[in-house]
Amino acid sequence: MPHSFQHILGPEIVQRSSREDKYETRINNWLRPWDGTERIDVGFLAIPFSKAHQRGHSGASDAPNAVRRSFLINTTYSPDFDVDVKPLVARDLGDVKTGMGDVRQHHAVFEAAIVEIYQTLGDVMLVIVGGDHSITCPLVQGYSRSHPKEKIGIVHFDAHNDVRHYEDGQPTRGTSFRGIIEGPANVTGANLVQVGIHGFMNSHYYRQYCREQGITVITARDIRRRGIQDVMTQAIDIAGNGTDSIYVSLDIDCLALPFTLGTAAATPEGMEAWDLLEALFTLGQHPKVRALDLVCIDPLRDFREYTARMGGSSILTFLGGYVIRKTGGRGY
Repeated sequence: MPHSFQHILGPEIVQRSSREDKYETRINNWLRPWDGTERIDVGFLAIPFSKAHQRGHSGASDAPNAVRRSFLINTTYSPDFDVDVKPLVARDLGDVKTGMGDVRQHHAVFEAAIVEIYQTLGDVMLVIVGGDHSITCPLVQGYSRSHPKEKIGIVHFDAHNDVRHYEDGQPTRGTSFRGIIEGPANVTGANLVQVGIHGFMNSHYYRQYCREQGITVITARDIRRRGIQDVMTQAIDIAGNGTDSIYVSLDIDCLALPFTLGTAAATPEGMEAWDLLEALFTLGQHPKVRALDLVCIDPLRDFREYTARMGGSSILTFLGGYVIRKTGGRGY
């Protein structure tokens, strides 16, 4: 009997590629909609939500479909990492329902959807595409509810600390990590590492909050001076110290502006694309890493899908690391 989800609809778009020969596999032909019965390794989940934007208009709700469309040019093999993700059974689980409620109501649905997925599929590797960054708090809470005995570490790539206060109103895309630390999820600041924080867009007050909570902040300048391998060794050591699992959250604005035209708050001081990809490849291989979210791509601001393609490459590189972990080889 096929399973169906209460909080998730089928994929809004399904795109297949005719540009495939017998010696290559296109991502859009590999990442098919889940049929409700298959045992899968990777679940791709869309959360088309961007109502928690502090100011102005955001088109981030269209990002999941933009990433799906960007996969049209991709195959399952990367010569850079000499890895093929084809052996992974990856399926598109669809789009979490969004409606007319307020932010907190939506967040409750997102959390419930994560619980529902783990109850149905077990410990699948979840790759979640939002949406704005407010979704990460309910996603981590949903993971924690589904794994109540696990202590969770987090590696968070971003330009911003996202630990804003709540006194001004309901949750926004800038409150996620305060919400996680102060909320019910089994996460402490000592196991939260923020990577790539940069630019004249943050506050000394919030940096002090991070210090008080024991959060480790590694700036884009730190990465430039130290190198990404050294940084990731530290990040994984801290996020994994005494924890059972690691959740990875990727805000695309961690990257420098030329790589992220399609987001609201990128600046030139950010990370280089290759540093991010190396970090994700490393994280995909680590046995404690259980989920990845990708947020804050705004197709309304994008140019010729540059940022959506960066998001797609980030996901595939992470899965390139995961196939090594899952199969013990490079997928061929």
